[in-house]
Amino acid sequence: MRTRSELALRVLQTAQQMLKDNIKDLTLEEALEAAGGYRSVLGILKHTASWSHVYHSYAFDAEPKHLNTLGWPRGLRDTIETSQAYLDEMVAWLEDSFGLWEASVGSASDEEFDELRSLHWGEQVPLFDIVSLTAAHWTYHTGELNEILSILRGEAWVYTEEVEENHISTAGHRIRAGWMTDEHAKGYEEHLARRDKELHG
Repeated sequence: MRTRSELALRVLQTAQQMLKDNIKDLTLEEALEAAGGYRSVLGILKHTASWSHVYHSYAFDAEPKHLNTLGWPRGLRDTIETSQAYLDEMVAWLEDSFGLWEASVGSASDEEFDELRSLHWGEQVPLFDIVSLTAAHWTYHTGELNEILSILRGEAWVYTEEVEENHISTAGHRIRAGWMTDEHAKGYEEHLARRDKELHG
């Protein structure tokens, strides 16, 4: 039977991997975009990383650090630098927070997950709840990143996983799954082209 520490780690690692997968091929040009909105990819990464550090500090540090006392890349600022180096530093800072969470949760006893720990707005809740909240926060913003990047890249659904957008033509914008052979992909593309023609003429 898995321990509560192992379960908590699994929840965190699943959320981490989902985020990492979405930004593994991220370019600087994409990072600076907001797809017509007001939250850029880099801005979302900066937000996610900073609050990941805050949640961890309040959960585990004797003297918690809030936003104004974190070890920000290049110092606390209300702007970003539009450079590859700054993007790389921000991604590294996010991944540093992942490491902190894994180390702290991995060394916690089952009993500690019921201990009350602080949140930055003053409420105290069990440690397990903060783990869940943090994983949900990562996952929430991963969804934002996924949507923005899919718009920037002109991507629709992965073949075999799409929900038919019968009010929007997605022809030529579906994504080939990694497991598909050329033969699989060709057959599926032909099928979807026929279906798209039926729906959109």
